[in-house]
Amino acid sequence: MAILRSALRAPLALLLALVVTAGASLIMGAASPAQAQRIVVMVNGEPVTSYDIGQRQRLYQLLERKNISEKESLEELINDRIKMQQARRLQNDLDDKDIDKMYSGVAERSGRTAEQLTAGLAQSGLDAKTFKQKLAADYVWSQYVRARSGSATVRDADVVAALQRRGTTAQPATEYALRPIVFVVPRVGGNHSARLSEANALRARFTSCDAGIEMAKGLKEVVVRPQVLRLSSDMPPALRQILDKTEVGRLTPPEVTQTGIETFAICDKRPVRGESAQKREIKDELTTTQFAAESKKLLDELRKSSLIQYR
Repeated sequence: MAILRSALRAPLALLLALVVTAGASLIMGAASPAQAQRIVVMVNGEPVTSYDIGQRQRLYQLLERKNISEKESLEELINDRIKMQQARRLQNDLDDKDIDKMYSGVAERSGRTAEQLTAGLAQSGLDAKTFKQKLAADYVWSQYVRARSGSATVRDADVVAALQRRGTTAQPATEYALRPIVFVVPRVGGNHSARLSEANALRARFTSCDAGIEMAKGLKEVVVRPQVLRLSSDMPPALRQILDKTEVGRLTPPEVTQTGIETFAICDKRPVRGESAQKREIKDELTTTQFAAESKKLLDELRKSSLIQYR
């Protein structure tokens, strides 16, 4: 059931979990702000330093497990400077409070405070400011591209055509209504085995969401979280099999998590017309391609009118 818990969390949160545990292997040789402050390029009067380049390379190492060259890092930083400058010209930029709030939201989704995330990044040789700058640039630019591209959307006909080219047809999807139930286990001195037995006992008695949820709420140190809706088209096959095998009004097999023992009540299943795993995947791909093309066009236009001075 670990696959169920992972699929219901934001991908970025999972990446950040890697960030704060990756420090030991990457901290060797990390540059400090006092080092390598040589200006490499001026972008409309704003500097990009060799320290900035090294930090952007480290960001990719941590978040994407990918090594990028100094040239790739520099070009991305130039683009980010231009994006933020355009946002300021249009008065659509973010102030420090906005950026801190966004950063805190990312930390919270990864199960940490902003301070804990900052400490984890520092342990891995990355200045939190580098991550905040990337978050801000990506956000303001996505807003700018969407505003400029208007109401352009992927047409159903394009999705169907792509399906036909792949030799597949759309299959109906299922929407699941889930209620997460957590049997809390203290990190120190907690007894997972006992709590797992309690979760299995509840599962045996749980025959409907209405009565079962109330039963769960009455148990000691048990948290019943709000209902979430998930589509089968967003899930891997193994996860769909678990949910399909669990009847409506019953609980999924409990699993051990960081907070304790977790299980999910299946409160509803309903078919969703016109959706499928293949169709959703293709639509996302086409949307991403469309956004990337529009983004590149707009960025190329801004770069042509920018003063980029290499040192």
